[in-house]
Amino acid sequence: MQSVPMPINEAARLRRLADLCLLEGTRDPVFEDIIELLQAYFDAPIALISILEEQRQWFKASRGLCIRETPRDMSFCTYAILSDALFVVPDALEDERFRDNPLVTGPPYIRFYAGMPLVTEDGLGLGSLCIIDNQPRPPLNEHQASALKRFAALVMQRILSLRDLNYRDQQTGMLNRARLEQDILTRRGEQAHSLVAIDVVSPQMLNDIVKALGYQFSQDLMLTIHAELTALLPAKTNIYRISQTRFGFFLDGGRGPASEALFAAILERFKQPLFCGGIPIQTQVGIGAIELSHSQASLPDWLRMVVSASDDARTKGKGSGWYEPGLGRAQQRAFMLLSALAEALQSGDQLRLAYQPRFDAHSGALLSAEALLRWEHPFLGALSPGEFIPLAERTSMIRPLSLWVIRQAVNQATGWYRAGMPLKVSVNVSAEDLDGAQFTDNLLTLLADTGLPPQLLELEFTESAVCQSPELVREQLERLRRVGIDVAIDDFGTGYSNWTYLRQLPATAVKLDRSLICNISSDERDRRLVETLIGLGLRLGYRIVAEGIECADTLEVLRRAGCHEVQGFFLARPMELHALESWRAARETA
Repeated sequence: MQSVPMPINEAARLRRLADLCLLEGTRDPVFEDIIELLQAYFDAPIALISILEEQRQWFKASRGLCIRETPRDMSFCTYAILSDALFVVPDALEDERFRDNPLVTGPPYIRFYAGMPLVTEDGLGLGSLCIIDNQPRPPLNEHQASALKRFAALVMQRILSLRDLNYRDQQTGMLNRARLEQDILTRRGEQAHSLVAIDVVSPQMLNDIVKALGYQFSQDLMLTIHAELTALLPAKTNIYRISQTRFGFFLDGGRGPASEALFAAILERFKQPLFCGGIPIQTQVGIGAIELSHSQASLPDWLRMVVSASDDARTKGKGSGWYEPGLGRAQQRAFMLLSALAEALQSGDQLRLAYQPRFDAHSGALLSAEALLRWEHPFLGALSPGEFIPLAERTSMIRPLSLWVIRQAVNQATGWYRAGMPLKVSVNVSAEDLDGAQFTDNLLTLLADTGLPPQLLELEFTESAVCQSPELVREQLERLRRVGIDVAIDDFGTGYSNWTYLRQLPATAVKLDRSLICNISSDERDRRLVETLIGLGLRLGYRIVAEGIECADTLEVLRRAGCHEVQGFFLARPMELHALESWRAARETA
């Protein structure tokens, strides 16, 4: 055989093949129907849609041929794509280009070939639509050639429509993640480009929007956001919908004044509510960016890193940020911890509760103990609740974790009660625990099964839990209060204290955060703030609890201000169960 000719635009042709996302092995009924009609129209033993890659041809659809691909240097279609005109070989044995071809001298014994190139609008040949016979035939007449050309046009229309299906978000029509991934592969070899991801609303907020206003409204909101970004970005910038709430685009250049100015303009615009269907929606923007290069990462890592940067920017409230290597390690550790936490809940020997006593501020009597979660990983060692609990709260893991804690706490309090040494136990609950009836249902069932008096249990929740779903939270707290469980507002005074709805909650106590307490013995302003908060709490009928007591002077200030209960290292540190029981026994016999 002679050497195989190559189109002068071969590199561009191969890029277009990748761009069109022509996937091998996926059967398309439209292509199959076209091939069946083609074979019947020309009464041909073989009909093919052939796609030419760098080293081979493969068949998107075929009839009359059992193989699925051949080497490119055997392919008749290699010649067909050299122009946009019909390519015909009346008798391959009489053509010096093909007479020694293994497909001619052996199965399927090709003698006649007619191929119409499948050509894009800019003249790039993807392959051909062809008919094959194992007997010679005369060249196609004008009518036959026109018919084959029309069949080829149908194939190209289908290829382009499939490209749109593969590369478009079906709900909004935006370019999708698959198209972004393809364009990353194309652009990462170019200099001075950056990939940017923008997360405009949190997944939880989108879920709330869907529940309140419907799925179609959420899609309309995404189109509104897309329109706003289009107006802010340079002309002809492609915007991709990466996920339900996240968009992406490419930015010319890397980190510098131009990119920072653009990010600032985007953040400034989204400080104002978006109006969708006449309804104002307040967004929560996080912008992440990463400079593209040859050496940094594989395709999945590009997206992981830029999404990590946007999540970090929104979570930390900084608006925008560029990816840093340490961020990736933090994200990987977070994922590892979540996976390990699921195993820990099943293992039975990694999680445990410690207890920190709480006292009457004036008499010093032991009143209760706060249950504190501890995790001892077999390889990582002791893990801080400050690290893994916030991770759990951002996922569905918080619900089973909370149930584990409440079961352990209730069972322990029940054991003390039955032994004649009752001690109230206080347990922290999250916003997710209070946004539905499941946690409350499980807790009430647990109390009924164990026989623990509800007065020996207190639940602590933060102000942020109230802010997310005040009506749902109030409904569940009222159920808990009706059976006699005490309810405390934890970390009080550190957030936005909306007294209008806080005073409507059936809480029995407010717990002043340690950050408010630490300087009250030496700082006049801090002392006055705490005294004011205690006074407000007292007038509303709350029991006032202070945590973080680390010296006698702080304790004295709180006593004079009217604080009821106190907790802190100065009084007693958190203790493991056996240590608490020994400490308690020694205290009672002293």
